[in-house]
Amino acid sequence: MNFSSQEIELARSLRQRGIPWEPEAGNYVYDLTGFCKQKSPFQERVYFILNYPYFMRNVGGVDRFKEIMLWLPTWENLRDLLRVHGISDQQVSLHLAETQAIENGTERLALYQLAEATFTSQEPPIHSSDRESLQR
Repeated sequence: MNFSSQEIELARSLRQRGIPWEPEAGNYVYDLTGFCKQKSPFQERVYFILNYPYFMRNVGGVDRFKEIMLWLPTWENLRDLLRVHGISDQQVSLHLAETQAIENGTERLALYQLAEATFTSQEPPIHSSDRESLQR
């Protein structure tokens, strides 16, 4: 799995906005401090939590892990996060269409952007087709 620099920056922004996250096996993380000396099989500083107890033991516990690692939500993580925060599948579909994310191969980036907009405003962004419905 490869994360763009934009996605990593948006993950930082989501973290600053208080996105909820508890580390678990299956998460991708970005090593903010260079703690992991083992070369990443993905891209520089990006790791996959496979052996949860090993990671937690080596960094000194969950709280320390959350300090030095940045969660990199996957497409599925982002869809789940958006649903939990009131963004419907229809709104996601509209956002992907309006940003031409599918045509450009940037679906995950578009989901990061939608999540950031959601956590910034705490209200779902209104798309042009939603505006038309509201004006009727």
